[in-house]
Amino acid sequence: MKLTAGGRRLAAAALVQSLGIGLFMASSMAYFTRQVDLSANQVGSGLALAGVVALGTSLLGGALADRYGARRVLAAVYLGRGVCCAAYVFVTDFWQFMAVTLCAVACDRAGPPVLQALVAAALPERQERTRLLAVVNVVRNCGLGAGAMAAGVALASDTQAAYQVTLVAIGLAFLGGAVLVLRVPELAAPTAGAAPAVGAAEQQVKSRVVPDARYLTLTGLNFLLFFFDTMLLVAMPVWILEHTDAPRATVSVLFALNTVLVVALQIPVSRLATGQRRTTRMLTWTGAVLAVSSLCFAASGSVAGGPAVAWLAAAVVTLSLAEVIANSAVWDLSIALAPEEQRGRYLSVFNLSVAGQRVLGPVLVTGLLLGSGALGWVVAAAVLVVAGVAAERVARAAGERMRVEVPVDA
Repeated sequence: MKLTAGGRRLAAAALVQSLGIGLFMASSMAYFTRQVDLSANQVGSGLALAGVVALGTSLLGGALADRYGARRVLAAVYLGRGVCCAAYVFVTDFWQFMAVTLCAVACDRAGPPVLQALVAAALPERQERTRLLAVVNVVRNCGLGAGAMAAGVALASDTQAAYQVTLVAIGLAFLGGAVLVLRVPELAAPTAGAAPAVGAAEQQVKSRVVPDARYLTLTGLNFLLFFFDTMLLVAMPVWILEHTDAPRATVSVLFALNTVLVVALQIPVSRLATGQRRTTRMLTWTGAVLAVSSLCFAASGSVAGGPAVAWLAAAVVTLSLAEVIANSAVWDLSIALAPEEQRGRYLSVFNLSVAGQRVLGPVLVTGLLLGSGALGWVVAAAVLVVAGVAAERVARAAGERMRVEVPVDA
């Protein structure tokens, strides 16, 4: 697709900051444990605690975007993340690590909904928004991989100076992303004097403090549909290592397969999100395809050798397909179903389903799904099918109500 100037700058910003994230993800654990002398448990528990605290603070980003503009807030978020990365150079104990990490994770959680709000403010056409977000996602995945490979320089050197230079480079990457974001044009908001008279229903939409019940219900259902993230990052490696006899190297191969498929399929699949009816139907597809993936995982535990690897590959292929379908659908619907005046706030609430999955998902996987063996996967498949169908109906009803109160793009 051909991007506007603002779209190209957002894609470039995503690439630059994802390079920084890839560098940080690959090198930070070694830095904290080998140079700062923190234990792996301290780093893990600190990140987990920061993630829980950030669930609440992430709502602030959307509120600020509504008040001050998404462009300024997203630039501030990127700048904040850069400062935090540079601040890690001066960390010498656990409590300093916690202070910096809380700020860093809060900025990280605030970023995605503000980015969506900026895309909505920069592009008036609904399909263009979804396709730009697809491009950003593909660019981000490529940047993460490149950044992780670049971190090998610091890991090979394994000196404090190498890690510190890497952290400063990460900070500069985020600074570059902030500069690019500030150059993205936003659509002019209507002034109070020029705004047309609004009816009672539209005024009620504008005055809501929290999203309406349908939007909140869709947020809750998205918590289940976003299960593909936890399936890939937690369930898949543990299942392979503890419940199948597939080679250990299968884990890294399947991670690479997922990355390649998402990069290859995200933009083409995003073109399917055209119109309210077709986009809501993609939610049902998500649940169904995730269910097939779950059943493939279950089957892989009952066979050995090559067939087990084949079932695992089928599971990751279908999981990757569900990921790109879900992304395309929820990017579109979460923006379209949010009133323009409160878009940032609505998107921040919706993003809680994603952040919540990353906090609670591993607990559900290790405590319920994997502990039940193949039966756990079968139950998960049934739940995901129901969640997909329910999400379609809720989103369709929300769209109909939105057309009555404040018309949305068809």
